[in-house]
Amino acid sequence: MISLDGDTWCGLAATSDRRGAGCVFNEMTGVTRPYRGRGLSIAMKTYGMRFAGLCGVDRVRTVHHPENTAAIEMNRRLGYVDADWD
Repeated sequence: MISLDGDTWCGLAATSDRRGAGCVFNEMTGVTRPYRGRGLSIAMKTYGMRFAGLCGVDRVRTVHHPENTAAIEMNRRLGYVDADWD
């Protein structure tokens, strides 16, 4: 999914089908600096999470750098929990 302001790219969120692992995977979510702090990441990530339903699974997984506190906070607000992925 991409977020646009007219012809200007604001953000990107990519989610992949991992039904073999029983989930979909949020590959990445990013918003360009001028558009940060406006809720675009949450909007794109939430919309992308609907993809799980289309794939017939009820889990979405993601990873992030442990020092990326903004991503950790956003993911927790969306209901993600820390877990080992085997």
